[in-house]
Amino acid sequence: MAFGELLFDLFPDGPRLGGAAANVAFHAAALGARALLVSRVGSDELGRRALGQLRERGVDVRFVGTDLDRPTGTVHVDLIDGEPRFRIGDQCAWDRLEVTPELTAELGLADAFVFGTLAQRSPLGSGALRAALGALPPRCLRVADLNLRPPHVSEAVLTTALAHASVVKLNEPEATRVAAALGADDPVAALLGRGVSVVVVTHGAAGAELHTRHSHERHPGFAALPTGDAVGAGDAFTACLTVELCRATPLPKLLARANRYASFVASHRGAMPEPGRELLDALSL
Repeated sequence: MAFGELLFDLFPDGPRLGGAAANVAFHAAALGARALLVSRVGSDELGRRALGQLRERGVDVRFVGTDLDRPTGTVHVDLIDGEPRFRIGDQCAWDRLEVTPELTAELGLADAFVFGTLAQRSPLGSGALRAALGALPPRCLRVADLNLRPPHVSEAVLTTALAHASVVKLNEPEATRVAAALGADDPVAALLGRGVSVVVVTHGAAGAELHTRHSHERHPGFAALPTGDAVGAGDAFTACLTVELCRATPLPKLLARANRYASFVASHRGAMPEPGRELLDALSL
């Protein structure tokens, strides 16, 4: 289950479906998992298009609400030296997430729950996330993919996310921010000491490393094709990481698969390229 933003990334050549939570749900479904998205869209053409595209890709959108007062979210994407820079629209539908009794019942069945910080930028979003986290069963993996997007994050939001996570995935700048928030020189050790079971630090094209209390794995990554834009690659990594943790895949193989899948997404334009059968077969080996 993924909780958070569903929006359209606005590229110079047109809009493409995105949003961290929606990206995770899309890629989890592509990897063969049952993927449910909790989000909200506007009662507009973009919202209808988003729901239709996700349904076609196998994502359960029963808990994507429709807001009559706020529009479907949008983000202007600028590519600078091959890296995306985001300008996120305010007052969007996904700022008004709700936890209904029906969703509470579904949360009680979740094997994994992926969340970040952006959907907590409003008090309503923060309250909804706390309610959702409180409804999860003890066995559920709570995966915090921080996705820090200044100025849409505060120390309170960051520490709340870390306090509820059993798995934390972050990139190098986010690791520095976490270290400062925790008052620690080593953010990985600090998180593991606070009860987090898995910490993953990604290094872009240079791969990623995975830490537990008893092991440390590193993978150098796979080269992405220059035709891509890297948008959504981190979310694809998170989806693969979460699916493979649920499948109890050995950690070295898990890390290799997540890096390979992220490289595939970074080799394409937009956050939701459809993986081919050849890639999915290779990931299952």
